[in-house]
Amino acid sequence: MEKFTADEKAAIVMESFTANNIAELCRRRGVSVSNFYKWRDKFIESGKQGFYGSGVNNGYEKEIEKLKRLVGDQALVIDELKKNYRGRR
Repeated sequence: MEKFTADEKAAIVMESFTANNIAELCRRRGVSVSNFYKWRDKFIESGKQGFYGSGVNNGYEKEIEKLKRLVGDQALVIDELKKNYRGRR
């Protein structure tokens, strides 16, 4: 079985958008039709992520918001500790 790079897979899927016969395209490129349809589905699914806001970065954004809250909470604790420390002098 021949291995294809991500760029090769993307090129084959992109070519399929203008091809008249998928089976012929697959034969010419040396890929099974079933593999082609798996690649195409992954390609389309990944592309759909762009329509859902930030898509792939959504996990990062949630993590960033969580960290911002933690830093904010820590800043409040530090301020409170500073106030208490000043009062003990």
